[in-house]
Amino acid sequence: MRKKIVFITFSLLLIAANAFALSLNVSVTNATKGKKLPGYPFKIVVVNPEKADGLEVLKEDEFMTGPAGTFNGDVDVSSGKAIMGEINYRGVVYYSPLIDLEEGRKDYKIDFNVYEITDDEKNIEVLQRTMKIMPYDAKTLLVYDTLTIENNSRLTYVGKYNEESKVTQALFIPLPRGYSLMNIRGVDREGIYTFAGGVVSRSEIFPGKSTVFLNYFIKSDIGIFDMSMQGEGAGSSVKKISVFFQNKENWKAESSTLKHAGERQFEGGVYGTFHVWEGRELHRIKFKVLSPSYRGGFNLWYISILSAMIISLGGLLILKDRIYRWYMVKEKRSLEKTLQSLGREADKEDLSGYYKPFRNVLESRKREIEERLGS
Repeated sequence: MRKKIVFITFSLLLIAANAFALSLNVSVTNATKGKKLPGYPFKIVVVNPEKADGLEVLKEDEFMTGPAGTFNGDVDVSSGKAIMGEINYRGVVYYSPLIDLEEGRKDYKIDFNVYEITDDEKNIEVLQRTMKIMPYDAKTLLVYDTLTIENNSRLTYVGKYNEESKVTQALFIPLPRGYSLMNIRGVDREGIYTFAGGVVSRSEIFPGKSTVFLNYFIKSDIGIFDMSMQGEGAGSSVKKISVFFQNKENWKAESSTLKHAGERQFEGGVYGTFHVWEGRELHRIKFKVLSPSYRGGFNLWYISILSAMIISLGGLLILKDRIYRWYMVKEKRSLEKTLQSLGREADKEDLSGYYKPFRNVLESRKREIEERLGS
């Protein structure tokens, strides 16, 4: 009887385990060389994708490919709603697409492509940059910025160490002065460094196309928003750039490097009529936005600065004679002290003849100052 109970219990546990297991086929290919990777470790991560702040990792198990560079086996996915693969090759981590688990389905497949690495940036290009600029208030612009990056090689670009920024740099994204970054997607946030001229990403750039999304504010207290940007290095030009500026009353935009290409209507999350500015093969972008508070250079800020300069200049002119006399008096006192010191030294060492030429020059300068002060 006891044996039957143990057998039944074991069977139930086995059935329960199988209910949460799936059959998985995995292949790992070195896409640079076009060869499978035998005996190579990888992870299967069980996640909950419905977490509000991102994926919730429930468990992860490590497996290894066989002699043919593939793996076939069962994976326990209890309590999970999705899985993804993770593999580290040459220090670079690759992830498979997220696979949702379907009720009743038991067979799943993951194909990993990994690549050799390089620090040569010649195959990295910014194909497209699209900026949507919208006035938020009289002193603030809201910008949605999208970049399409292409690595047209079969190597993963890992970046180079930048002596100026002191970090490994895979991608530099120039941004307007005074930007305040709100959000960035498409790169690892932990590998982001912000500088005055833009954002540096340490994330590797895989072969093919990838997209980076940014969202930031630009502030200005004087009504002039300088949106100009400067790339780094010879290969940092943008193949095509499109700037969309939302049409708002009394707001203006101007550029010396981009051409106005009419208007475009948007609907959805970002809606309204936008003026379109376009350019190609640009290393530097010059773009300026003027708010309604800007009045051709004679706004309150400029008036304040000009008034301060006039007051300062007037004060200097009024006090010029007093300042001049003060310096003359100060120099005369210094000469008198020096002449007294020379006199004491001459009397002590009987060097009156030796010091006489020096004393004559100093006394002549003293008389000149006295004459100027007397006049």
